[in-house]
Amino acid sequence: MNGLAQQYKGDVYVEYIDIENRANRRMVAEYGATSIPYIVILNDTGEISSIFRGLQSEATLRRAIEQALEESASNNAVASR
Repeated sequence: MNGLAQQYKGDVYVEYIDIENRANRRMVAEYGATSIPYIVILNDTGEISSIFRGLQSEATLRRAIEQALEESASNNAVASR
């Protein structure tokens, strides 16, 4: 994930959340995080684009990021009309 975060720097934001830390309970409950790693990819409007439980290949995560970016571009095109 670190490599993808660097590659998409400026286009995506990566945040690591410790699901066992009590301070993160609300976020863990909101997204239903039950496994590690648990990856939630959001588009620019904060809607969930993809969710992954467990390890994923770089190619799978790249496709999901690209999908979220496409959704974001579509949302921006609609909003500018």
